[in-house]
Amino acid sequence: MNALSKLVAVEAKLFLREPVSLFFVFALPLGLMLVFGLPQRGAQPAAATGQHGELTFLPSIALSLTIGMLALFTLPMALGIYRERKVLRRLATTPVSPALLLVAQVVVNLVMGVAGAVVTALGVRLLLDQPAPANVPGFVLAFLLGVACLFAIGLLIAALAPSARAAQSIGPTLFFPLLFLAGAWLPRDQMPTVLARIGEYSPLGATVDTISAAWAGQTPAVSQLLVLAGTAVVGCLLATRLFRWE
Repeated sequence: MNALSKLVAVEAKLFLREPVSLFFVFALPLGLMLVFGLPQRGAQPAAATGQHGELTFLPSIALSLTIGMLALFTLPMALGIYRERKVLRRLATTPVSPALLLVAQVVVNLVMGVAGAVVTALGVRLLLDQPAPANVPGFVLAFLLGVACLFAIGLLIAALAPSARAAQSIGPTLFFPLLFLAGAWLPRDQMPTVLARIGEYSPLGATVDTISAAWAGQTPAVSQLLVLAGTAVVGCLLATRLFRWE
């Protein structure tokens, strides 16, 4: 077993010991869908109007919520705790590189995010009597790029935050405005034009839109996919370069 697989195994065990993280991945998105989706159970797409009326919006925002919480809450806080407890300093004396540790964190959180996506898709199909994603390749691409983009931002926060408390503050401070721009509370078609345009290309907004389009059987917007991919590349490069052991 090489260094990466050992790190992944350890990080997975630590993740599974945290009930709050498991709640974010499985219980919260499913509960959100049941609370807001049961009144629309069995409804036909033709009856829905507006961003919040679209039947694909609820599962899309639920999936994006899962990804966002893993990326901006769980991931930075875990690395912040490691830094506070001098775990990173001790690892720095071993052959483990910062990039390897970041990769292990990403792998574990990605697996949990995929598991959450499967539970969400099954919940939509079995509990809400709504169809599964119609454009599966587009859905997978949009989901993975959304994960890459948001995780890159989370890793950058983890690289810059000096402590777990700082990471715990920065993540939510960034997460809730992004959630607003995604249209979670106010549909973007009711926002001012400039704000709606910004939300369309924000990390969570682009994730919600591309997942929603693929779920409805459409092709996700190439421009939004490129924004997600570009943010992921830049964020990962900066996180690797700026990551500090202590």
